[in-house]
Order: sequence, then C-alpha cells, then structure tokens
Amino acid sequence: MKLNLLPQSVSKAGAAKGMIFVALLLAVLGILAGVGLTLMSEGALATAKADAEAKMQRAVDAKATADHADKQIAEAAIINRSQALSEAMIAHNRTYVDLYADVLKHVPAYYRIDSISAVPASPQQTTVTLNGYLETFRQYADLSVALWKIPDAVAVSRAGYQLDRASVPNLTEADQTGLPVKPGQTPLPTDPLDRMEAMIARAAGEPRGFLNQGNFGAVEGVRQAMPGYKQVTMTVTLARNVQTPDPRSTIAGAGAAGAASVAPNGFGGVPGGGAAPGPGTPRTGAGGPDADGGK
Repeated sequence: MKLNLLPQSVSKAGAAKGMIFVALLLAVLGILAGVGLTLMSEGALATAKADAEAKMQRAVDAKATADHADKQIAEAAIINRSQALSEAMIAHNRTYVDLYADVLKHVPAYYRIDSISAVPASPQQTTVTLNGYLETFRQYADLSVALWKIPDAVAVSRAGYQLDRASVPNLTEADQTGLPVKPGQTPLPTDPLDRMEAMIARAAGEPRGFLNQGNFGAVEGVRQAMPGYKQVTMTVTLARNVQTPDPRSTIAGAGAAGAASVAPNGFGGVPGGGAAPGPGTPRTGAGGPDADGGK
C-alpha cells in the first residue's frame, strides 16, 4: 500500500507548467503559419499582377485591331451597299415578268385580255388588274374561281359585266301574255296584227351593214368587245412583294451611315439608329418597272 503524502498544491503547480509549455508551442506554430500564409499570398498577388500586365498589352493590341477593322468596315460600307443595290436591281428585272407569267397561267381562254398591270399595295402585297372581254355571265362567275386558284391570291374582285338577259315585264293592257323582252326593248302587243307591226318597226330600227363594232373591222387599233361580249375588269391581290429598289434613298442612306449602324445585310444605317432604306424600298409614285405601273 502506497500513500501520497504531498499536498495538492504541489501536484497542481506541475500540471500548470505543462499547460504553459503547450500554449507557448501552439502560439509559435500559429505565428509561423501566419507568416507562411502571408508570404504565399504576397507571392500569388505578385504573380497575378504580372499576368495581368502581360495580358493588358494583348488586350490593348486586340482593341487597336478591332478599331482598325471598324474603320475599314465604315469606309467600305458604301461599296457594300452599292453592290447589294446593284444585285437587287438586277434581280428585280424579272419580278414583273414572272408575276405576269404566274397570273396568266390561271386565266381561262374565254377571257380575252386587253391589258394587265401590277402595283405594289404594301411591302407584303401586290394588286394586279386585268382588263378583258367575255361573253356569258357563267364565264363571269367562273373567271373569279379560276383566279382564286393562283397560289398566293388573297382577294379577287370583279366589275363591268352588265346583264342583258330577257325578263318577263309586268302585264299591261296591250300585253296580256307577258313574253320575255331584253333590257331596252318594249313589250310586244298581244294582238297578232299589232304584234306584227311592232316587230316590223323593231326590225327597221335595228342597225344594218358593217358596224365596225369593237374596232374589229379596222386594220389597226385595239380590238375591243365583239357583239354580245362584255368588258370586265378583274382585280387580284397577291401576297407578293414587287417593290422597285430605290437607288436615291439607298445611296443617300449609305453616305450618312456610320460604322456602328451597319446592318447585317451589308447596308449602313441612317442617323438616329434606324435602318437605311434598302433595295426593297419602293420609289415614290412607281408601281413597277415603268411609270404607268408596269403595263
């Protein structure tokens, strides 16, 4: 049996010395770690500054190259715009020819065309006007159906046909039968003798000989409606753009354009940030390749 005869104060003093040594050791280690981290941070900062300075020169060179490219683009904007305008004008030469060819493929043979013209109604639509002659009301109805078969037709209207079919007038004291008569004619009397006299008078009033109706007897001139035919005007609205390029506005817009407002298609902008009028801009008052709407 072993007895500890030392007081408790002696044992606690020895333990306190051990804790002080451990605390001093931890403090030294913390100081060394702080110094190490500081040195590492300073080295990383110096490396980052060196990299930034090296890349800054490359950024300056890239900015100078971009500014030079913008200057070259600004100087060549009018050339690009003029070239695109020339290509658009060349491509537009067949616009009206192709339009008329597409429309005439759907015109029936019984409709004799006198003239055809096309006028841009908007950047998305074109109005085609056909003037011609046909004979019967049935043809007048079928013609609208035929023109509706044009692939991009959005509206069809017609005008000019005048009905001249015989109709039964109201009964009168002289005419108790009610025979059909054509517009402009008077009803024939019911009495046989009076009817014969009225028919003789009607026949005497009819024109005789060569009438030259519709200019069909002349050597020169435009042939108009034959006897029994009617002049009819058809108007077809097509979802098609036939606007003529506008050289004046296009070139003027290129002269005022800046490098920052160059459009993706090679045309410059206009003052104010808007797009300058391109080759699709219609001429004022022009409806086709010539002044009369492309007749």
